[in-house]
Amino acid sequence: MHVYRGGRFVGGRGCAAADREYGVALPVAGIVITLGPALASLFVERVLLKLDVPMLLGAIAGQQCSTPAISALSGVTGNATPVIGYTITYALSNVLLPLLGPLVVGLVAKIG
Repeated sequence: MHVYRGGRFVGGRGCAAADREYGVALPVAGIVITLGPALASLFVERVLLKLDVPMLLGAIAGQQCSTPAISALSGVTGNATPVIGYTITYALSNVLLPLLGPLVVGLVAKIG
């Protein structure tokens, strides 16, 4: 729908029509898709795995592939503890995302 190209957002084909058809559902879906895995990880890692908070937040930053987040975490903690959680989840995210992305798109296309 919205495409980032050349340093600015440009509308894809049917962008305005999709905005009219789905309205607020599109941004809400984006928020849920972004926060859902992070909140689930927060629960699993803190409650079940009992990870320390800096390592836990580093793992969530890696899951989201967020380099600015790990930089901020390292700055706030004053050490490299969050990087321990970041490295493995960042590597897995960078491998699994390109592999599973087309699969999910294909499944959604078949369903709808």
